[in-house]
Amino acid sequence: MSEPVIYEFHDFRAWLAAWYSWRSTEAEPGLSKSEVSRRLGLPRTRSYFTDILRGKGVSAVFVERLVDLTELNRSEAKYFRALVRFSQATDRREREEAFDDIVALNRVPWAKVAGDSWEYYKDWRNQLVRALLAIHPISDDWDALARRSLLPISAVEVKRTLATLERLGMVERGPDKFWRVAQATLSTGTAMKEQILRQAQMVQLEHIRDDLLHPPEGRPVRKVTTSVISISGSGLDRILARMDRLRAEIRSLAHRDPDPADRVYLVALAAVPLTTTESP
Repeated sequence: MSEPVIYEFHDFRAWLAAWYSWRSTEAEPGLSKSEVSRRLGLPRTRSYFTDILRGKGVSAVFVERLVDLTELNRSEAKYFRALVRFSQATDRREREEAFDDIVALNRVPWAKVAGDSWEYYKDWRNQLVRALLAIHPISDDWDALARRSLLPISAVEVKRTLATLERLGMVERGPDKFWRVAQATLSTGTAMKEQILRQAQMVQLEHIRDDLLHPPEGRPVRKVTTSVISISGSGLDRILARMDRLRAEIRSLAHRDPDPADRVYLVALAAVPLTTTESP
């Protein structure tokens, strides 16, 4: 087993788990997680490192102790800190800034590998404006498009977003001077697909959270349902397969809708584990 390269990881906990697996088998056989906790300055807390791997938050002090423990160099340490900030961000802006740092600090040129998909997915405004143009072509009345949005977007941001989408070939201005969605498809590169979509999905889920917390008066119809269930592994597989089919059906219904589109909706399907599969 070779020493894991931190730039190949998009999650700081996954990196720490890989580092520990390598360290305890190759570099320092027999190293225990309780010993790792002791080296982090917690001799009486044997499970701290294990708790981190399982999702416990990490303070700024212990981020630096983890940097020292894993012997990261200066560049690697900056990348590690960005991973932690991204994972523990409490609001959309903080997460977007951390994600930009992750991309900038990674030694693999992510933006170049991912191409247009990186630039499109990194900002939720691109998806919103493109979807709005599908139902409401505009000339240069940026305010008109901004007013249609229930999400906070200004006329200046609409104009800037249109410039990005035009450069990506996703919108075009016709002879009548109106902006419309171009017939363009988008696919994410393999190297960036998981991380790009993860960032986009977290922003989208925050939109749902904000809608639940602050529903303005006159809000159009919405439906949010959740269920906490107990299920077997095979039962979960059937649920996930059904979710895939439903997602495909939803996209098909939207594509084959015989009526003109007049609204933009965010539809989310999620199955998130709340327990481990380990026996108590």
